[in-house]
Amino acid sequence: MNKWLICMSIFSLSGLSFADSSFETQLRSECAQVKNYAAKGKRLYDQKQYSKALEQFEQQAAWSAFCDMHSEESGVSFSESSIATAFNNVGLSYAKLAKPQWARAWFSIYPQAKSSQFNLQQLPAPQKNSSLTGKYVRHAGFGAWSSIEVKPHQQSYQIQFNGLYMGLGSLIYGPNIGEFETMMPGHHTQTRYQQDGCKIELSFAFNPRSGQQLILKQDSGDSACGFGHNVSASGVYLKVE
Repeated sequence: MNKWLICMSIFSLSGLSFADSSFETQLRSECAQVKNYAAKGKRLYDQKQYSKALEQFEQQAAWSAFCDMHSEESGVSFSESSIATAFNNVGLSYAKLAKPQWARAWFSIYPQAKSSQFNLQQLPAPQKNSSLTGKYVRHAGFGAWSSIEVKPHQQSYQIQFNGLYMGLGSLIYGPNIGEFETMMPGHHTQTRYQQDGCKIELSFAFNPRSGQQLILKQDSGDSACGFGHNVSASGVYLKVE
């Protein structure tokens, strides 16, 4: 019995070591590409191929933040200023693609950075729209976004939430997720999602500085709502589309 327990422990530790080794190998491989993403993005941006530049800059932003958090394992580190620049590169690409609200969302991730503050000032003032339909987002980490789709449905709005929790290994192992769907009468600006022990308040509002928002307040834990670990709906979501 003791021999079996010892063998089982050895195999378990071996599996854990293999997983750690696999993570570090993939991490180092991806982190080695960050400078390439930046260079390719700049080249494409200068060529006015903004959609293609956007793809490269998104990779640069995500992996620079992720690799810096794992600097001991990745072997590379980035200053907060360089990470903020990477996120601003994405925002600038969106601005060139005439998507100012997406640009605003990316610039706002590092609001204290001087580059972010300058770029935010260059965007046109948000315009209030009577229609609430569209896509709303909140940054979940590493350039990934929790999102809410608001669609017209007869005389109502259909609201679909797709939430993320970007854990320490999320760019390699994937995020935790959570979803719910609810309806709201077309003449309302507030509603509530309630099922079993899950309660979430939803409220639409317009901020003159940032634009149309959807504010969620979750009164219960992730498990009560059937969400993945640490996924929360609470927060301010910015309309980007």
